[in-house]
Amino acid sequence: MLNTGNVLIVGGYGIVGGQICTLLAKRHPHLHLLIGGRSLDKAQKTARALPNATGVYLDVEDTDPLEHLPIQPDAIVVSVNDHHDRLLLSATRRGIALIDLARWQERQDDANRILHGVSLSSPVVLASGWMASIAAIVAAAYRQSAHPARRIDIDVLFSSADKAGPDSVTSFVDMHKPFTIYEAGQERIVRGMADPKPVRFSNGRVINVRRFSSPDQTTLVKTGHAESVSARMAFDNTATTAAFALFARSGIWGMLSVAKRRALLYRPGQGASHEFILEIVEDTGTKKISVKDRLGQTHMTAISAANQVERVLALNNRLSPAPGVTYPEQSADLSADIDTIREMGLQIEHHNPS
Repeated sequence: MLNTGNVLIVGGYGIVGGQICTLLAKRHPHLHLLIGGRSLDKAQKTARALPNATGVYLDVEDTDPLEHLPIQPDAIVVSVNDHHDRLLLSATRRGIALIDLARWQERQDDANRILHGVSLSSPVVLASGWMASIAAIVAAAYRQSAHPARRIDIDVLFSSADKAGPDSVTSFVDMHKPFTIYEAGQERIVRGMADPKPVRFSNGRVINVRRFSSPDQTTLVKTGHAESVSARMAFDNTATTAAFALFARSGIWGMLSVAKRRALLYRPGQGASHEFILEIVEDTGTKKISVKDRLGQTHMTAISAANQVERVLALNNRLSPAPGVTYPEQSADLSADIDTIREMGLQIEHHNPS
């Protein structure tokens, strides 16, 4: 177990990255945090507010982003989009463990394709499911049967008042496009913002949630946790959800430029609670689990990232993943994952199915 080590947080002065740094510094003050980004001033300012941190310049668009790093990290957390996979390749060439939080389904497929057949000497954790794969972790941990669940639904309630980082809207920019899910182990093509489903959230409201693309819908099946997985979402303002569904269905959304779509999606607030409901259907019965973070979606994402760092570095006697590409729900100690994310403030509650 590493008592000390160097952890590079790429985008460490951003909304999500900054909270990852705060959580790690609080839980593991002996870890040396490298705050990386294109603004050295912002990186150094963030580092000065932490007990054991250094701000460093790093640009994921450089040919070899880690080439001039003054200290080689033991692990890297990527909270920004590695658009051209240069950081992925730079880390794997050096045998550095990498935790990527910012790959939507197509980009996750890219990583698997690039690394296929490559002999890796460290883990590459693709933690880009909902809230850095918190949904997949909880779903995997709360399954009871030795067989895959018949169905897992991930139903998300977005608060329009919640704060978010600029990369948070990436998976919704192409919400009008069809994508693949699995039903009974077979691929099925569905459309985004379609197939409404009524869900009762913990505040008592029943809201229609609609389909969106999230990597959990693939990874939970491929890792043997479920036969069918669906992810749906709604805004707490039902008119907003209805408007986006209309835009997607009518084709208007696809006519807009990517920049315009981003502008319409990215309107962060000052912060609010974030919640999603898991419905897990097994031969033994159905359970519903509410997962909430009163500090919002960015904090929930940061909790998951900090948990993955603890796994990768075997902190707190955790079991580190083996070298190679892996997903958070493949953790060998899921009960420890649940204990850890609860310690950091995540609320997990069971509800009787209605």
